[in-house]
Amino acid sequence: MNRRLIILRHAHSSRDDPDLDDHDRPLDEMGRRDSPIVAREIIQRGWKPDHIFVSSSLRTLQTLENMGPQFSEIPKSIEGELYQASLLTLLSMVDRIDEGCTEMIIGHNPSCEMLLESMTGNLEMLPTCSASLISMVGGKWILNDIIRP
Repeated sequence: MNRRLIILRHAHSSRDDPDLDDHDRPLDEMGRRDSPIVAREIIQRGWKPDHIFVSSSLRTLQTLENMGPQFSEIPKSIEGELYQASLLTLLSMVDRIDEGCTEMIIGHNPSCEMLLESMTGNLEMLPTCSASLISMVGGKWILNDIIRP
């Protein structure tokens, strides 16, 4: 098995409270509905990660929490630098993926789309709660598939 990466943009979040800091915005009804649906699809497609890097924002943490018990068992690292991450920050996380492992990054846009394009050359729109699977094949990262809720 080769190195694989799941890039997951957080589920849809609320903008109801204009006084709330962006980092502290919670999921809205659509986000709470979509995250378990995408989680089930990830498991059904055989993408279950070995480790998860998740942004410290409330909406990314709630996305992971709402993905259900199969994801709560997976080792995770809460990474403050994933909030408003640069491409260099994301690429340094990718460098940590061991051969034969599947990692997941739960982050934000535009970072998720930039990472996907940088690694595969594919320019794809990733609406909230979209998950893309990329893998290393012959020394090159390729886009395998995308789940969009």
